[in-house]
Amino acid sequence: MITISNLRLQFGGRVLFEDVNLKFVKGNCYGIIGANGAGKSTFLKILSGEIQPSSGEVVIEKGKRMSVLAQNQNEYNEKTVIETVMLGHSRLMEIKKEMSELEQKTEFSDSDGI
Repeated sequence: MITISNLRLQFGGRVLFEDVNLKFVKGNCYGIIGANGAGKSTFLKILSGEIQPSSGEVVIEKGKRMSVLAQNQNEYNEKTVIETVMLGHSRLMEIKKEMSELEQKTEFSDSDGI
């Protein structure tokens, strides 16, 4: 599903990752652990395409996508769990908003049905 090949990330003279090769496959659950400052969040930013590696590649299987929620634990306090998860898929949130607007209408037109 997600394949990481020969990944390297370097900031100036400091190498954060080098020769990283991983494959995340369907059906498994993965966790990324490490000390503060080890690069866990940076690695996820590379996987999501937010930042580019110095070299190597990340390939996400065709037809698949990756969604990311911000790390700020209080950012979603006012949202339900389903709303928080759906924030990772902007088109799904647009559809939900359109549905909510339609539900508020008292009369429907043919264009509403379409």
